[in-house]
Amino acid sequence: MRRAALVALLLAVFAGGCVGGAAGPEPPPLASKIRDLRDKGHQALARGDVARAGMIFDEARRLAESLDDRSGLAVALNDLGTVATLQGEYPAAAEFHRRAHGIAVEIGDQALAVEGLSYRGQAAHLLGDHATALGHYSQALALAREIKDRRGEAVVLNNLGLLQQARGELDQAEQNFQQALTINTELAERRSVASNHSNLGALSEKRGRRAEARSRYEQALTLDKETENRPAIEADLVNLGRLSEEENRPEEAMGFYERAYRGYLALNHVQKAMDAGKRLIRAAKAAGRVSEATAYQAELNALTTKP
Repeated sequence: MRRAALVALLLAVFAGGCVGGAAGPEPPPLASKIRDLRDKGHQALARGDVARAGMIFDEARRLAESLDDRSGLAVALNDLGTVATLQGEYPAAAEFHRRAHGIAVEIGDQALAVEGLSYRGQAAHLLGDHATALGHYSQALALAREIKDRRGEAVVLNNLGLLQQARGELDQAEQNFQQALTINTELAERRSVASNHSNLGALSEKRGRRAEARSRYEQALTLDKETENRPAIEADLVNLGRLSEEENRPEEAMGFYERAYRGYLALNHVQKAMDAGKRLIRAAKAAGRVSEATAYQAELNALTTKP
């Protein structure tokens, strides 16, 4: 699996917000501002503006430090770790998550500790250290079950499944994806359910069960559209296009790739748009639609020459 695709899958289940921290009375104005900054940062991520998100999350970090808000600081550090991951700076991400986890342990926030451990497992996975990743995920899973943190448990099971898939442990991966799906369905976590379906689809595709994979990807697309989960929608379309291409249905593949390409462009995810565009051109050529392939190639050329 390409590392960029793995990053997207690992981060997908954390898109909804922080695991740690219980609901309580309305926080004071500056503490509320930390939450507002986090919301703005994640909105920037959804737009594809990773650099802007990093600046916003760092402002949240500095505000949390000025208030000695340890929980808020841990959350901000995890968000900065997410930005570092998206920028391919995996050692920096690992350090942000290590610090966040340390704070969670220090203040006794066990749900936040589950999140920190899962993030640390993710960072180790991306660094290629599967043994350390497995250790963090195992700790996170045990703690999530001890404190009955069902959402945290589902997150860890999903990420553990991705690690096992990378290690070729397909039966174990499928079992953990299925367990995560069951929990997320019970909790009505529709975005996470979509992610679980997508991961199970990838596993089915790897095993040559294409009809099953298509059904999973279609379910993921339906849920991601219902929850307006961008850019997961575009990723689902690429998955469906790839299946159609592999099944020698190039015109059908073109339809999926075209929609993914336009979606990524609208989000300003230029690199992903270019990848979808290249797939679109390949499918157009396979369908004998040479003039359209030429037109799409001209669009891609224009993208690469933009300042």
